[in-house]
Amino acid sequence: MIDYKTGIDVIDWESLLQLYFETDGVVGLGRAENLERIKEAFLNSYKIVTAWDGDRIIGAGRLISDGVCYGWIHDMAVRPDCQKTGVGRGIMEELLDGSESLLIGLTSAFGAEDFYHKLGFKKHKTAMAKYPGESIYLED
Repeated sequence: MIDYKTGIDVIDWESLLQLYFETDGVVGLGRAENLERIKEAFLNSYKIVTAWDGDRIIGAGRLISDGVCYGWIHDMAVRPDCQKTGVGRGIMEELLDGSESLLIGLTSAFGAEDFYHKLGFKKHKTAMAKYPGESIYLED
């Protein structure tokens, strides 16, 4: 049984770091094993949801928001051995709960577009991004 937890106080930081190491998340900070920067990013988030299998984090995501108009989902990740089991959907449902009046945006990982489409997300015709470095997500 997967348990979904909301908030920062329940996080096992080493388990979260391992998740993002395996999934190359948090703008590469997971692979760089930069726990302090990951922790700082999570502490500054509006809402955090983690998925647990026993005492191990198997998925996570966070919402950055002003709580009034806009929200942006970042760092959605599910351990590779737990993908396509409903864990990602559970995290997203928890993240979106209570935010129905907000314009919610996200950047999908390649291949995950159908997943988000099934949750009601659509492609945005004019979305733009500026990354602090090179990214495979940017077009010229």
